Amino acid sequence: MSAYLNDVADPRAPDLQFDDIQGLILRGYNFDYIRYLIFTIDANNVAGARELLAELMPGSGSSLTITSAAPWPNGVKPAYCLNVGLTSFGFRLLVAADNYTTVKNASFPLFSLYDGGAAVNAAAVGDIDDSAPGSWWKRSGGWSLPANPKPDGSDLHIQITIYTQSNPKREKYCDELMAMIPVKDNVPALTLAFSKDSNPLLTGQNYIHFGYKDSFSQPRLSKVPWNTKKQRMLLGVSTIDDRPIVPPYHFVITKKYNDGKTTVPNYRAHPLVLNGSFAAFRLLYQDVKAFNKFINKTPGVSPNLVAAKLCGRWFDGTPLVVSPNGPDPKLKDFDYTNFNYLHKTPNQQGDMTTDALGARCPYAAHIRRTNPRDDNMVTGNQNNPDGTPNYAESRRIMRRAGAYGPDYEEGKNEDAQRGLVGLFICANLASQFQFIMQNWIIRNSFRQPDASPNSSGFDPLFGPPNNTIQAYNEFDYMGTGPTYEQIDGLERFVRTDGGLYLFLPGIEALKKISQGKIS
Repeated sequence: MSAYLNDVADPRAPDLQFDDIQGLILRGYNFDYIRYLIFTIDANNVAGARELLAELMPGSGSSLTITSAAPWPNGVKPAYCLNVGLTSFGFRLLVAADNYTTVKNASFPLFSLYDGGAAVNAAAVGDIDDSAPGSWWKRSGGWSLPANPKPDGSDLHIQITIYTQSNPKREKYCDELMAMIPVKDNVPALTLAFSKDSNPLLTGQNYIHFGYKDSFSQPRLSKVPWNTKKQRMLLGVSTIDDRPIVPPYHFVITKKYNDGKTTVPNYRAHPLVLNGSFAAFRLLYQDVKAFNKFINKTPGVSPNLVAAKLCGRWFDGTPLVVSPNGPDPKLKDFDYTNFNYLHKTPNQQGDMTTDALGARCPYAAHIRRTNPRDDNMVTGNQNNPDGTPNYAESRRIMRRAGAYGPDYEEGKNEDAQRGLVGLFICANLASQFQFIMQNWIIRNSFRQPDASPNSSGFDPLFGPPNNTIQAYNEFDYMGTGPTYEQIDGLERFVRTDGGLYLFLPGIEALKKISQGKIS
């Protein structure tokens, strides 16, 4: 067994400066009512934007401040959490072009995608056709500016997220934030360009519009106090977590790996970037009507089974490799995440043999493509220094996203804007977020060998961008025998309606940025 499969200790991971890291990077807040706000900075009042950031600094005495990753006193949730991300366009305005260029040039591997922005890089992650940037923002509702969005995203500068436990509190804290924005000559330093709320669905907490329960498999971080066995027991989680540890340096840019000597990960970053992270902000429309039509189109085949094969889980979250014939109501806590595809984990439930052929969970299934676990036959797999597979560890992303829009009701408001909104956090956008999208989500033959008739096609929840190619216009999964079942007519169930690449600075870095400085 790899030395890296342990509870908390990890010889590679440096101790973290929790009070200098934004909180959402390392922990899920589990607040139900969230508001995502995107602002544009008035070029004539950049000083006002800096002033707002200074007011939001922890310890500033303001009524509303940024939430760090420092443990909550006595484990009690605060009344709200707030976090800030900067687009490259906003970062450049706040510190001035020359300073921005200095940071960029000193951090080029990390800035290679961030600098141009999500719109410029859209095609590389499959955002083409209906998902292309020319159609972003306005069609989803929430666009506030009188002018149309700029195609390159250069009018979007600061993204702020407010997390609360009720809608009235969300309104309260949002009003407080807006009141904090400095005004000069009757013009606010920041103008709200776009907003979107995330609320729990009637189906239940952590469900998405397609009907699946979600948010099971966040990366399991080492050296964070809320990831210890003692803390899990205090929260009432009695099962053991079998998942391999993912070092926090895949999400937080830490000083230890910025010395130019180490090879993994060796960020080569400017000091201002330390204790920060990068994120892809994604606004993803979900076409529930088309999804339901597809899973119901095969006579004699249960739509629940088709949906499970598409995702890799039954609607309640039961993994197919744990229970291939239906949901297992006996599962709890880590039973939903303790599973591999090739070799059973110590506490994996169910009578599992290897699923190397994808008989239980298809190679194409969404969760297998986004987190291949112990299947080291996928593109881009790497090994740990001791030679053991790292289970795609270096490709993981931290997902902080939830549902937006009204619940789906057949025959009613079927075409309403609904989907998923939030941040996908990592240390390196190119080797983590873009790699997953480009190599596992939107390409076939992402795993070798692959005996399926269409080499697994595209991720079936995202669907093919071009349905004129027959190999992409179908979903194949292994039936009860050694043959494949084929469902034609696969289409795009997810459409990108907005995207940003964000830098989530550390607290000290934000303080410097609020002064227009980089050192």
